[in-house]
Amino acid sequence: MPLDAKRIGLALHEELTPHSTLCRREAPAFQRALQGGESLVVACTQEQRLFAELADQTEGARTSVIRFVNIRETGGWSRDAKQATPKIAALLAAARLPDPEPVPTVNYQSAGRLLIIGALDDAERAAALVQDVLDVTLFTTGPGNAGGAQARRWPVLGGQLKSLKGWLGAFDVEWSASNPIDLDLCTRCNACVAVCPENAIGLDYQIDLAACKSHRACVAACTAAGAIDFDRPANLQQERFDLILDLRAPDATPTFLQHAPPQGYLRGTGATPARC
Repeated sequence: MPLDAKRIGLALHEELTPHSTLCRREAPAFQRALQGGESLVVACTQEQRLFAELADQTEGARTSVIRFVNIRETGGWSRDAKQATPKIAALLAAARLPDPEPVPTVNYQSAGRLLIIGALDDAERAAALVQDVLDVTLFTTGPGNAGGAQARRWPVLGGQLKSLKGWLGAFDVEWSASNPIDLDLCTRCNACVAVCPENAIGLDYQIDLAACKSHRACVAACTAAGAIDFDRPANLQQERFDLILDLRAPDATPTFLQHAPPQGYLRGTGATPARC
């Protein structure tokens, strides 16, 4: 590809002398430039190894000032040579810029603690798919169409989700445990469901406080387990998980607003649980 040294030199504000056999017959020009002590840009990457050997053999050379840039393949095709000069000048100018500051890095480390958020029946179906490889916890947002299974196979959390932030291996989940039924104590005997006159207790074993008329028949039915306490304070609770599978409706308020969700956060639907 022919080079228009005059136009490139004007763009770079310096006088250029083009070389066509710099790595061989014109190698002394390269060696003299190395001895000058200034930053040196070599517009050839194909012979980078040979240039490095020449630099090692040059007395007084400062090899740390050499930077290589490919203008043959990245400057344009040979048939476009007449239009390639601006791009070549831009590539050479960019090669003379200092290296950018290193960007912060994040280390990912997961122990396989998965939180599944969604309707209890959907969450349990998804949990069954991954229970052999992941440590699963469920966060119920309602019973769903079928309600939960009678046997509690995984820990279940419930309440009002306040905050979910983080990344793979370090998701911090905050929620307000405002419901009178403690899901850790609940045995799913369904006694409370059966005696509630307002049908305010769903099969996610949470009480619809708007429907509840304070008969407290559920409290009497749960005396043995002691899982229901209407005076329990709505404490803010927090726990950390490595992975999040979010099965809430697609039109729900997005948890993460960035263009791409963080590593370890998976969004699925209740109808077809996503695999982790």
